[in-house]
This record gives sequence, C-alpha cells and structure tokens, in this order.
Amino acid sequence: MTSHTANGEMTAPPGAIEKELADLLRLVTRPFGDGAVGRHLQEVAQCVVDSLCRLLRVSSCRLHVVDAFMGAALQRLASSPLGENPERAVGDAVTRSLRERRIVSAPEGELVLAVPLLSGDRTLGVLEVRREHGSWTPQDMRLAQLFADGMAVTLEMARLATESRQRRRTAEALALMAHATSRSFDVSTLGREIVDTLLLLLGCARATLFELIGSRVRLVAVARAHGVESQDDVDGLELGPVESQALRDRHLVATSDFLASPGLPVTDREPTTEVPIRAVLAIPLFHEDAPIGVLSIGDRARRVFEREEIEVFRAAADHAAVALEHARLHAQAAEAVRVRERVRIANELHDTLGQLAFSVGLKLDWCLHRTLATSSVRPKLEEIRHDTGLMMAQIRQLIGHLSPEGLAEATFSNRLERIVRDFRELTGTSVDLTLAGDPAALTPVAADVLQKTLQEALVNIAKHARAQGACVRIEIGDGWTSVEVSDDGVGLSAGGTEVVGALPGHFGLRQMRERIEGVGGRLEIVGRPGAGVSIRGTFPLHLDRQ
Repeated sequence: MTSHTANGEMTAPPGAIEKELADLLRLVTRPFGDGAVGRHLQEVAQCVVDSLCRLLRVSSCRLHVVDAFMGAALQRLASSPLGENPERAVGDAVTRSLRERRIVSAPEGELVLAVPLLSGDRTLGVLEVRREHGSWTPQDMRLAQLFADGMAVTLEMARLATESRQRRRTAEALALMAHATSRSFDVSTLGREIVDTLLLLLGCARATLFELIGSRVRLVAVARAHGVESQDDVDGLELGPVESQALRDRHLVATSDFLASPGLPVTDREPTTEVPIRAVLAIPLFHEDAPIGVLSIGDRARRVFEREEIEVFRAAADHAAVALEHARLHAQAAEAVRVRERVRIANELHDTLGQLAFSVGLKLDWCLHRTLATSSVRPKLEEIRHDTGLMMAQIRQLIGHLSPEGLAEATFSNRLERIVRDFRELTGTSVDLTLAGDPAALTPVAADVLQKTLQEALVNIAKHARAQGACVRIEIGDGWTSVEVSDDGVGLSAGGTEVVGALPGHFGLRQMRERIEGVGGRLEIVGRPGAGVSIRGTFPLHLDRQ
C-alpha cells in the first residue's frame, strides 16, 4: 500500500523500502568475478535507479559515474525506465552537485534532485532523479542518499578490486621479467622479454629497448601491438625525439603528443604526415651513473600515462638496466676467456709449428748452400724453400692475429692492409690495394670469408704466378661484398676462364670456391697464357654463422 505525505506526495510503505534496500545490499556485497567488474557495476546501478523509480514514484532516474576506470569524465551507467530519453544532456543541477559535493534540487522543466556519490575526498559520480511535479521531502532525500551511498560503496570496491588485480598482474609480470633477467645473459632475449611484458601490462601500441655502445645507439628489441606497423612510428627503428631528450636530460620524459610539444621538434616530417604513435614515455637506463640505454613505450595521440603506469614503467626500466649490464659483464667475461684461449693457441703455434718451420728453413738453406747451381734438384729445393717461407709468414701472421697486440688492432681495414703489406715484404711483389666501402658493415662471418679469400689469392700468386706486380680491389656495399685479386704473371696454361676444380695442384683455389659458394656467393677465375690471372669473389654483405 502507498502512503501520502502532508503535501499529498506519494511515498512507499516501510516494508517496500526495506525490501529494496535488502536487494541492493545483496548485490553490493556479492564478490566481483574475474573480468566481470563492469557488468557487476551496471547490475548494481540498474538496481539503484529501478528501486528509486518504484519507491519515489518519479518519472526517471539516471546514474552517472566519473571514476577514471570507466574511461570518461562523465558517463551514464544506468537509467530507469530503460527507454528514458538517452540523448538528454546533463543539467545544471547535476553539474552543481558534482562541483559542490552536496545534494542539489532545482527545476529544469521537471523537478530535479542530484545526489553526489562520495568516497572520502573523491567524487565518484552523481545520482539524478526527476519528478514531473511536487517537491522533495526529507524522507525522499534520505532515501536517495541511502541508495547513492550504496552505489558509492560499490564503485569504491570495484576500484579497489581492479587496482588489486592490476597490481597482482604487474607483480607477476615483473617477477617473470626478473626471473628472465637472472637466468639469461643474451641481451636480445632479455630485451624481447621486457618489451613484450610492457606491451601486455600497459596496453600500449609499441615498446622499444635501445642500448648505448660507445657513441652508437643499437636497437635491442621492439614489440608492436596487433595491427601496428613500423611506419606508424615517427622514426621507425631509430632513436626518436622523446628518447633523445630522455638521454640528454637524464630523466624520464612523458608526452601525450610529442608533435605538439614545443621542446620536441621533429624537422624531418612534413606537417601533413600522419604519425599514429605520438604519446611516448621514455626513460634512460644507467649503470653507476653512466647511460647504457633507453626504454620507451608509444601509443596513440593524446594518451595521458597514469601515475601507476609510470611506476610500472620505472620498475621495468630497472630490470632493463640490470639486464643490459649483466649481458655486458657476461660478454666481457666471454671475451676474456676467448683472449686467453687465443693467446694459448698463439704460444702453441710459436713453440711448435713456428719452430719446426724455422728448422726446416735452416736445413733447406744448408742443402741449397751445398747444391750446385747446375744440379737438377736445385730448382725443386728453391721451390720448397720458397713455400717454407710462405708457410712461416702465414704462421707469423696467425700468431700476430691471435696475440693481444693483434687483438688490439684498430680496424678490419688495418688487418687487410697488414695482409697485403706482409705479402709485399715476403715476396718482393708490388701490390696496390684499393678499398671501397666500409669494412665495419661486414658481419664477423662475412669478414672471415673476405680475409681468407684474400689470403688464398695472394698465396696462389706467390706460388704459381711469378708475377712482378698485383692489384687488390675490395668493394663493400649494396648488400654485396666483392674481392678481386689480379696479377701480371704467367697466366693460365689453358687460357680463358677455367673451372676452379679442373686446375691441378690448385688446392687453395678449390678452397676459395667452396668457401664462397657455401655462403651463396660466386667465384670467377679469368686468365690467359702470359697475361696474368684475375680472381674475383662476390658474396652477401650480411652473413650469419650457420
């Protein structure tokens, strides 16, 4: 039965109020299911507006939320009746209630009652009730406040539950990241683990990790969300303006749109160029106050990174700095082991093969000194003595490369020049070296193929060509490397272009062919009687060890 006030307004009997409040309480105290926070909020909100419509006999009731996790400044969560004008704008009473944090009653065509949803010093939303005529009694206001408080409790519980789950997921992800950092020393593997975790935790479009090696910056790892391409980023895989500023200023830099930030100019972009990834968060990585890298995430324009997201990002940066430093220490330890092993091998070469070759050379000199110039064996002894000299030179060269002095050799270019210089001094043959391109662009495997091909070609000239002069030309670029060695010696007996495998006694040439063709390259040998020989090998610039 419905009762009436002194003013003639209809109010619900106490039993109906108690039942509606009991129904609301059961919903409010129900546990949040995993991933069902939003649905639970909507159920409670709909219960609130439906109950008030029944109890207060009003024309409509709406509930708006302003909490950040709902994704909008003011969003309608529920309304009753369900078909109630969805396009109606928020009135002045609601705005004042939010601003002044108190119940506001005002006529706006209908009589409006706005009740704020409060939790401590935070305003979570507002309850809006409309009545076609009459006034609001103290009992009406107390009832609306009771239901508003129930909704505020639910919103606060939802926020705490969401934050708790986010913290748990973050802690689990960071623990996995820390575990990966402790069990692996490969910087690429660690970098991939870090950027993938950031992409998952922060829901961003792109995450990158760069490493500083001297004055050079190297991309360690990049992760992109589904549908995000490299062209969506302003600088692709290069260090962007936000990352550069973070390194320069030595602190975290955050921007919701770096193209609109006056301190972050981008001069190599047309003004009309669309750059989807513009919100960037970047932080430099340090070890003992020295910068060793930079970590960044990027997302669509206008995203403002929350305080909690920045804290997660900082924690990931700490792991990234540890990972980079561990990888460096591991690489230094591995290099120290490699140097010790090379020194050991160099000593073995010097004490065994080097001494043996020297002894053979002395014995050959003794034989030549006692052999007549007209003897039929003298040419063969001289040839053996010549080959022994070449062998001794190559042993000395290997010892030089393996020794600490050889390891400290400045560049690969210097190594190539040293090979040519050693050949010139040993044989007395004039050699011109031309180097086009940057040898630093070669991978270790490609450099090894180039060096051994050059050595084999020069040894071939010393053994067979009887040349007065030779030319070496090395070209590096456009994805390919070529080495061409020509001489003015006796040439090839058959003339023309000969198949390497058909040349008797040319074991070095066969080795060159197998080595170059084994990495997808091509070897050509061209020569004519009395016109010298030209050996040209071409192979890919970037080779990985198989």
